Amino acid sequence: MKYLRLLITGDQGVGKTALACRFCLGGFLPGDNHWWKRGSSCKEMMIDEKCVRTNVVDGNFGDWGQNPYIPDLTFFGPQAFRQRYIDGASCFFIVYSVARRSSFENVATIYQKMFMAKDPELYPAIIVAAKCDLADSDREVSTNEGRHLAEVLGCEFIETSAKEDHNVTEAFTSIVRLITSRNPPQSVIHRSRLIPTSG
Repeated sequence: MKYLRLLITGDQGVGKTALACRFCLGGFLPGDNHWWKRGSSCKEMMIDEKCVRTNVVDGNFGDWGQNPYIPDLTFFGPQAFRQRYIDGASCFFIVYSVARRSSFENVATIYQKMFMAKDPELYPAIIVAAKCDLADSDREVSTNEGRHLAEVLGCEFIETSAKEDHNVTEAFTSIVRLITSRNPPQSVIHRSRLIPTSG
């Protein structure tokens, strides 16, 4: 059996935990930020006739700063915790909400932080648009914008709704299939897809 660690990250409030709950627990638990404490953050999947055990890590880093669930230890603060999460991940969900443009605009920054020391050819990422069940009038980011950004970054793209259970399993299956199909000998950092960000 192959074991993978999937880091699901993005701005606070975009629906990361809801997506993880829907995938791992099969339900929609809005506002439940302690779901992983139940020991239910793992799920076995059959991908191309191979059994894969996926450990979903809910990377609730806020605006890429202090994680409210991680103590700011004197010698091992939140930045070090964040890097530890990144270093241990096999693949990445980068989530934004279609109803919050700022979360979409932060995707490129998050991508760049993720792949400063990891090769995107070996550790794939998928751009996940959450809350696509919302009415068009509530949208701030179009499907075409999300798809275009994913193409620029060289990632897969999918729109999801944890509430309606739309494309959630498909999103996880897609990224797991990507990582299980790759078995290169070593990592070489590629920076061609990193786009400039301010700050």
